[in-house]
Amino acid sequence: MITFKLAISYMKKQKGKTIALLSCIVLAVMLTFSMIVIRDSGYDSQIKEAKDLHGDYHVRFDGLEKDKVQDLTNEKDISKSNTSKELCEIVDKKSGVKLDLNSFDKGFISSLGYKLDGREPIKDGEIIIEKEAASHMGISKPLNKSIDLMLLNNYLDDNGINQIDSANKTLKIVGMIEKPDKYYDTSSYSCTLRAFVHKDSKLPIKVKDTYTGTIYLKSEKNVSQFITKMTKKLDTNIFELHENAEVDLAKSHKEISKYSKENIINSVLLVVISTIVIYNIFNIIFQDMTSQIGLIKSIGMSNKKVKKMFINMSFIYIILGTLIGIVFGMIFSYFGLRVVYGYSSMLTIQISSIICSFAVSIISVSLSSFVVIKKSMKMSIVEAIRASDKYEKKSKNNKKRDEKSKNLLISIATRNLWRNKPRTILTILAITFVGTMFILNLGAKSLLKKNMAEGIMGGSWSMSYGSVDKTVEGDAESSECLFYKLDNNLIKKVNDMKGVRYVEPHFNNFWGHILLSKDKLSKAYQDELDRKNDSYQVEHNNEYPLLIRGYSDDMLKQRQGFIEKGENILSPTSGEYKKVILVNNTNSQVTHSFDAKVIDDVKIGDIIEIKLPVYRDSVEKYENFKVEVGAIMKESYAAGQDGNTQAQGSQIIFRENDYKELTGQKEYNKLFVMAEKGQLYSVEKRLKELTKNYGSTVINGKGEELKFMGAQQSSEEKLSVIYQTLTILILSVNIIFIMRSNIIARRKELSTLRAIGMNKKNIKKILIIESQLYGIIASIIGSVIATINHNYHIAKMNEKFLAGGYTRIAKYDIPWTQILILFAIFIVMGFISVYVSKDKIEGTSIIGVISENY
Repeated sequence: MITFKLAISYMKKQKGKTIALLSCIVLAVMLTFSMIVIRDSGYDSQIKEAKDLHGDYHVRFDGLEKDKVQDLTNEKDISKSNTSKELCEIVDKKSGVKLDLNSFDKGFISSLGYKLDGREPIKDGEIIIEKEAASHMGISKPLNKSIDLMLLNNYLDDNGINQIDSANKTLKIVGMIEKPDKYYDTSSYSCTLRAFVHKDSKLPIKVKDTYTGTIYLKSEKNVSQFITKMTKKLDTNIFELHENAEVDLAKSHKEISKYSKENIINSVLLVVISTIVIYNIFNIIFQDMTSQIGLIKSIGMSNKKVKKMFINMSFIYIILGTLIGIVFGMIFSYFGLRVVYGYSSMLTIQISSIICSFAVSIISVSLSSFVVIKKSMKMSIVEAIRASDKYEKKSKNNKKRDEKSKNLLISIATRNLWRNKPRTILTILAITFVGTMFILNLGAKSLLKKNMAEGIMGGSWSMSYGSVDKTVEGDAESSECLFYKLDNNLIKKVNDMKGVRYVEPHFNNFWGHILLSKDKLSKAYQDELDRKNDSYQVEHNNEYPLLIRGYSDDMLKQRQGFIEKGENILSPTSGEYKKVILVNNTNSQVTHSFDAKVIDDVKIGDIIEIKLPVYRDSVEKYENFKVEVGAIMKESYAAGQDGNTQAQGSQIIFRENDYKELTGQKEYNKLFVMAEKGQLYSVEKRLKELTKNYGSTVINGKGEELKFMGAQQSSEEKLSVIYQTLTILILSVNIIFIMRSNIIARRKELSTLRAIGMNKKNIKKILIIESQLYGIIASIIGSVIATINHNYHIAKMNEKFLAGGYTRIAKYDIPWTQILILFAIFIVMGFISVYVSKDKIEGTSIIGVISENY
């Protein structure tokens, strides 16, 4: 008990040191606790939002036959299921808006998160449609209005050949389904628009004989096992049976963030920094206690009891620091959550966050106290009683050399800095660690954003656009290529937009097929098809995906440099077949490059057969055409020009007049936009505003990946900034405490300097320089390490880009912004550390030193 009282007594006596040490523990615990809570709360809120927007079901099935649906829904693990028959797609030919048409099922609609306005369809000819679709079609007050729609069914016939069946039908809108506005934010999601008719409706085309539905399991923890079991049992694939995709994506973002390399390094770094800082303060406390330890040992206290006193002191620091840190962490988390995620969320505090907080406190305090206890055990009674401050022992060293120095103030400050080498080295080491991570983390994020804007980093989407910056086109999920259109008025507005250099309107359709016998395929493409077949059971019967483009003469001239063989197709076709430019390379996930060719040994003048969707006799259908290969593009075109996001195989480029003649399509359906340097994101913002009520339109192009990971990346960046800021704050407390203890320990020296004529202003300058030297030295070392590491990663990325067929690489870079911010922070901290100790500086006097010396 006496050792506990001694620990309490000393902590009360040395309030300043106790508060400083507690502050470091509190900050470390608060940082650990709040980062875990903010991250978990934010991602849990995103998971909840995904359920609110997309449905709270656990499992989804699509395209299953009736007998498989029965087998699936009869499983004992299921608590509830909803089923709707898939019929076809419907298209508004005026706007190009496309919807999935299913049989009406109230449970299925509700499970997807829709609300119904109006009534359900009760007979043939009645339909309910998504309110957003009606808005894109330009229909005001849709209820009870009749609309002309084209029914469209893409299917495989009994021989595995792609077919289109389509017909026109007039339907009456009796109800509308809708979701919150955020669901339709296409910067985050590409969404499917839906419509429903009565189950006994008579449709004048061949409809699908498959079903879609949702499943709720008795336990959400069993979703993965259930899908694995049923996929095997039903002999199906992940396209037909899968988890709630949007909810699963939100969950995976949480797991990726939690176990990311950056997060793990930051957590380890926090423990290391906290240990170093707490050790420094503990060591200062121990130096002040050495004579007292000698005295209590001289009156009979054993080493065991001295050790117990330190353990009690450590225990008190751990309990108080952790509890206070958790309380402040809760408060900080509440505000931090809104700063990071930008919307109201509920805090989710799990037991793991409390355990981790105690772990950080216990590890850092225990390691620090262990070293101090070991020192106290080795020290004899006489050594402890006679212990004097290191500063006084070394204060007279090198005096003559300093007086001869050109810059006396800097010389004195430098000498003072290295008086206690172990503490100085540990402090500089801690700052170096934090500074290096600060530059690396924020520098990498800045580099990524900058290069994504230039289409160099971010993934194959951004990197494949080349000279094209942004595109305006119909949403792949909710528009039909043949009918989506960009009128001249819109094209002119975009061309005249601020920040736009020029635009390239053209035709684009990704539903074509190239007809080839299997022996004509290259081995590399066959390997890619086998990979897909193994994973997704996608089979092709001599018909393979083909992306079709229709370019003007100006666009063809712009791409002249990409032609590897043959001649550009600038002149009208004079022969029997239309001449085309063939893009014979595709992105292979087997080799992770574009060196995979589609057609083996293709030559200029070869005749190839293709199948195109065309508009004839008021309906859409497939027609076959033979075309002549007039030119073949280089591999670099597929990898780095005009975007390859919709290409699953080869590509063909027509002269736009030839394309219009063959397909019957008259108006452009895609627009390439070239922006001025540095204007990418502002142009994208203006494009979204201009096209927000224009059909099912999306803005793609460079930076396209941000649609899917932008919110997560932004949140992680804000978390990183908060993390680095609070870690630097811990170091700042360390520097302030060290400087204050140094001033107290050197009060005789400071008074002596006053006595020989140095004014208080110069004394403050010495102390400011000394305190800033910690950060400046560490920042220089950290900047060099971080810059080397930063450019090493750029070099490794560039190797992968070039190996993958990309020709544009990231430039080597020095993260000047982050380096300058780091220097500025520690320079400011130097001023602050001296300012908070000005009471001790003002207290130094000539009379004080004389009275102490005599």
